[in-house]
Amino acid sequence: MRLPRTLAEPRTLDALAARLQAGPAIERTLAVLQVLALLAMGGVVASKVWQDHVWVGFALVGATTAVWAPELARPRARRWWFAYVAGIFVYTLLRSFADDTLIPIRTGYVITIDRDLFFGTDPVVWLQDRLFSPTSISPLDWAAVSVHWSFFFAPHLAAIGIFLWRRDLFPRYTVLVVGTMYLGLVIFYLLPTAPPWLAAQHNALPQVFRVMDFVGGRVDADTYRTFYASLGEPNSVAAMPSIHMAVTFAMYLWARDHYPRFAPVLLVYSLVMGLALVYLAEHYILDLLAGVVCAVVCHLASKRLVKAPARF
Repeated sequence: MRLPRTLAEPRTLDALAARLQAGPAIERTLAVLQVLALLAMGGVVASKVWQDHVWVGFALVGATTAVWAPELARPRARRWWFAYVAGIFVYTLLRSFADDTLIPIRTGYVITIDRDLFFGTDPVVWLQDRLFSPTSISPLDWAAVSVHWSFFFAPHLAAIGIFLWRRDLFPRYTVLVVGTMYLGLVIFYLLPTAPPWLAAQHNALPQVFRVMDFVGGRVDADTYRTFYASLGEPNSVAAMPSIHMAVTFAMYLWARDHYPRFAPVLLVYSLVMGLALVYLAEHYILDLLAGVVCAVVCHLASKRLVKAPARF
C-alpha cells in the first residue's frame, strides 16, 4: 500500500538530511586518516624501523596511497602533501639500496677533480688542517654541524609556510624539492661515490676526520649514532651529488622567483651549507657543484610542469 504523499515526504527529507550529514563526517574521518598516514611516514623515516623491516616502509606507502586515492582526483592543494611526504619517504627507501648495485664505489675521481680545481690542494684537507682539532671541539665545529642538521628541518618548515600563506605556489615547490631529490637519487645509483670521511678511512685522503662524529659524541654517543643512522647512514656512499646542497640551492631558486626579498638570505644559507659540508668532510666541492646543477635542472623543469600558480 502506497503512503500518502504528505506522509512519505518527511521520511524522504529525513533520509536526505542524514546523507548530507554523513558526507561531511566521512570527509572529516578521511582527512584525519590522511594526516595520520603522512605523520606515520614521518615517524617511520625518523626511526630505524624501515631499516630493520624494509617491508614496513613499502606497506606504509601502499596504505597511504589507498587512503589518499580519493583526494588525489580533486584539484586541491592538499593533495600535494601526499606528493611531498610520500615522495620523500619513497626516496629515502630507495636511497638505502643505492649502494647495493653491481656498480663499483668510486673514490679517486672526485679527489682528482677537486685537486685540479684548487691547483693541487684538497679543500677538505686544507680546511681541516687549519680549523679542526680532534682533541678540542670548537664553536666552529658546533656551528658547522648545526648548519648541516638544519637541512633536516628547513625545507619542510618552508613547505609548511608556503602552504599556509601561498598555497597556490605549493605545487611548484613540491615538484622542485622532490624532483631535485630524485634526480640526485638516479646519480646515486649510477655513480656511487665515497664521501671524504670514508675515503680517509681507506687512506685515500690524509688526516681527514668526520667532524660530525666528534661533535655528536660529545652530546650522547649512542643517541647520536642511532638518530643519524635513521636519517642517512644506510647508504654511506651517496656523496655525489650533495642533496643537502641541491635542496638548499633549490630553495634559493624558488625564492628568487616568488619571494625575492628572501632570496639573498637563502643564497647565503646555501653558501654556508656548502662550506660546512666540505669542512665536516661530508662532501667534496664537486659534489656541491653537481648538487647546484641538479637544483637548476629541476627548477627549470618545475617551471615547465607547473607553468602558472593554480588557484585553489
